[in-house]
Amino acid sequence: MEFYATIVKPSNRLIAVNNSDLDQINRLKQHTEYKFEVVHPRNYMFHKKFFALLNLGYVNQEHYEHFEEYRAIKTMQAGFFKMILTEKGKVFIPESISFNSMDELEFEQVYKKVLEIIASEINVSSKDIENEILSFM
Repeated sequence: MEFYATIVKPSNRLIAVNNSDLDQINRLKQHTEYKFEVVHPRNYMFHKKFFALLNLGYVNQEHYEHFEEYRAIKTMQAGFFKMILTEKGKVFIPESISFNSMDELEFEQVYKKVLEIIASEINVSSKDIENEILSFM
């Protein structure tokens, strides 16, 4: 049996977030062992904030012609990439930042590192960039 439920931990208990999740949890048999995968769900607004950061960096640079190239390079500069060995040598590919491939904690690390990189490149403090982004959201 496989199902997904959203839960919160306000104290030393886990609580279903909504009734459909509670129904799923209540279907579990008592005295039966279950394995759970704990995933901190991604925040869509934080995802938008990351793309606002990338856009701010992109419009303040002249090297990259296409946004997707810029996004890929900044992700890799932040250390989030895969190296693939081919017969012609090494190929570097940025890690996916999709909701399914990265949890909130890892995504936060990507954001912080990309923020530092962009702040350094455009010679503006990270705090000033964050304030600028928040003024548009």
